[in-house]
Amino acid sequence: MAASYNVKYLKSLQAVRERSQQVYEHAQRGQLRHFGFDESKIAAVADYVLSLVKRDAGSIADVPPHGRWRSYCLGPAQGARDLVSEHVAQWRARDVSAWECARRVIDLFVVSVLIDAGAGSAWQYTDELGVFQRTEGLGIAALRMFESGVFSSSPTNPFQADARALLALSDQQLRDGFQVSDANPLLGCENRAELLRSLGRALDQGPRYFGGKCACNSHPARPGFMLDYLSGCTEAPMTVSIDDIWEVVIDGFAPVWPAGRTQLDGVPLGDVWPCSTLAPEADMPDETELPLRPEGLVPFHKLSQWLTWSLLEVIVKLGGFTVLKTERLTGLPEYRNGGLLVDMGVLTLNERDRERGLQQSNDEIPVFAGSDPVIVEWRAMTVALLDRVAEAVRAKCALPEGQVPDMFLARVLEGGTWKAGREIAARLRPETKDPPINIISDGTLF
Repeated sequence: MAASYNVKYLKSLQAVRERSQQVYEHAQRGQLRHFGFDESKIAAVADYVLSLVKRDAGSIADVPPHGRWRSYCLGPAQGARDLVSEHVAQWRARDVSAWECARRVIDLFVVSVLIDAGAGSAWQYTDELGVFQRTEGLGIAALRMFESGVFSSSPTNPFQADARALLALSDQQLRDGFQVSDANPLLGCENRAELLRSLGRALDQGPRYFGGKCACNSHPARPGFMLDYLSGCTEAPMTVSIDDIWEVVIDGFAPVWPAGRTQLDGVPLGDVWPCSTLAPEADMPDETELPLRPEGLVPFHKLSQWLTWSLLEVIVKLGGFTVLKTERLTGLPEYRNGGLLVDMGVLTLNERDRERGLQQSNDEIPVFAGSDPVIVEWRAMTVALLDRVAEAVRAKCALPEGQVPDMFLARVLEGGTWKAGREIAARLRPETKDPPINIISDGTLF
């Protein structure tokens, strides 16, 4: 009974925030194992974030929420286009229903998010719209594959992702779609292909969420059919809780995650890691073999939350739902948000760990595996500190309770900490634009 509770708890949004808060409390007592912590510099981070919000949007209320849709909103250099809205308009002009349009965008976003792990600084994607790198390049590449029917088994509709096509996806199809070559290497390309095949298996095994009302041999399971499931979860007309969407993502897509990740009672937990900060046994010099105890595990579910943030916008804007309790989602512990905190001096990597990371590096940036205690502590502090930055931004905006925009944290991320992390990295390391700490990417972890 206790183990079952632990698994359920560690897969919850509540656990992400609570366990990261525990690490933050250690930081306040000067008990981090891998970083120095200067709480006084949070205000400067909030000021920098607000300066970018004012520069690019005017006010935090005018910043769109953080999500995959932003990768398809091009700047003035590419004609200030919204590629998703353009597709929806074209589909509607061909009498495709609004509901099916929403399904299609969900199909695209699920595939696009799952292959959006760190690409590395050596890869780029060349398109008629320009040359794109990192997350934008991965997003445009996913869109082009989606348009050409790579993820669809339908002979008449290329604009879908379904179990049958994903299960048959080859490594070479993805290499071609990402324009991978010896001169244009993409980190973990084969792992990304396997992740999408695993998505196909998850869709096949999850008829409750992805079967839809018309799923059959001629209509294989699709991510977009989650709309049909959500329509049955409503207590009020077209109103669901974030918990309903989180259930689809964390349980429905559970078979996607590599089996080699952290498991408890034989259940793969996904993006959940032993944290030396919470483990008294970590007093030993070698922290790589920490005991797998539930109380010492910190969940992040970063890719799942990034997907949830991305789906929210589609479910609301195109699906017509009202979604309650979105404040339960947390900030995303990835290298742009975390890098901002290091580059602005809120967190400082200990010299011993820095030297260890440099031994694995080809340049002046320390590098660690995603499971390394340094990365786990960094990510936990990032989750907790993003809440503090959002609180500071709200205070500086002097927003009264009734005037706080919905999905406020998502706007801070977009407006925002993610952008600030990218811009300060480009300023401090113009040749690579890399974060101050690099994570070894296997194509399945940010």
